[in-house]
Amino acid sequence: MPNLSEVLAKLTAKNKTMRQKFNLGLAYLHFKARSIYLYSYPIRLNIDPCNYCNLQCALCPVGQRDKGRKQTLMTFDTYKKVLDECGPYLWEINLYNWGEPLLNKDVFKMIKYARGMKIDVNLSTNLNIFNDEICNNLIKCKLNKLIVSLDGVSQKSVEAYQAGNNFEVVIENMKRLIQKKHELGSDLPFLEWRFIVHKHNEHGIDRAKELAQELGVDKLEFLQIRCNMGQELLMNNKAQFENVKPWLPKNENLSGYDYSKRQKKDIKDFCRLLWIESVIQPDGSVSPCCAVWQDKFDFGNIRDFSFKEIWNGEKYCAVRRLSRGEVVPDQGHICNICKVNQAQV
Repeated sequence: MPNLSEVLAKLTAKNKTMRQKFNLGLAYLHFKARSIYLYSYPIRLNIDPCNYCNLQCALCPVGQRDKGRKQTLMTFDTYKKVLDECGPYLWEINLYNWGEPLLNKDVFKMIKYARGMKIDVNLSTNLNIFNDEICNNLIKCKLNKLIVSLDGVSQKSVEAYQAGNNFEVVIENMKRLIQKKHELGSDLPFLEWRFIVHKHNEHGIDRAKELAQELGVDKLEFLQIRCNMGQELLMNNKAQFENVKPWLPKNENLSGYDYSKRQKKDIKDFCRLLWIESVIQPDGSVSPCCAVWQDKFDFGNIRDFSFKEIWNGEKYCAVRRLSRGEVVPDQGHICNICKVNQAQV
């Protein structure tokens, strides 16, 4: 959640509507008050257009072919239902979560629909699926940010974690996109290269910095590797450490884990997401955060209820009470499990 000065600065934005600004301010007040029932909508939605992928990343449930959630594509009708209700109030959409968004043929239609409502849209991709049409559409649909997931500076280091990824293809596709942006005189999309650091690629950090500058990407971000993402919330910190241990970089400064204590460095005891953010899975199910993989932990489906009914439903209200320290009967909600495990991401 932005702090007060950041909220006030955002309220002066010229490219946002009064309803978006009002919702941002109201969400901030609800968050500060730790309100149970919310009159505001989320500031951000994570909407997953597709939860299957062309890669098999080692610690991703999609890459592991985990059966905890049915894999499918989001239909445009489902997406439109969400935006027709929530869109007038949203500040931002992350149009990705578990899968490869470019596998959904409606993804550019989805971006355009949101941008028409003055919502900022971010997309994350492995950029193996690419051609001239996709390149042009990524620019012409006014996508705000394109995040390219590439974990290494050679085929060997990339493939160690991202099985099926093609280093040379992704580098070439980033070059093509940057060139096309220049040709069309467009600053969008902002191009961010995300590099998850692990023991098989930590040696390539300096080269990645050089390569990012050579390519002309707008930002290079190094992320710390996490444990098995499909099970992360179900494991306590000790179990998380043991799970991710084979992947941890030798340089502890590049890791989110304390090697002597064998646990995460940053253990959180409060979840802000329950007030400002939510997740819509491809089938319309609503999850409280982007780390929820198993569908048995979802809070409802927007095909059956309005988003606001789920947002202020029994499950959401119960876990907000839990998050602010109240004693709540354990009904098996993922947030109960997460809090006990101190597993917040």
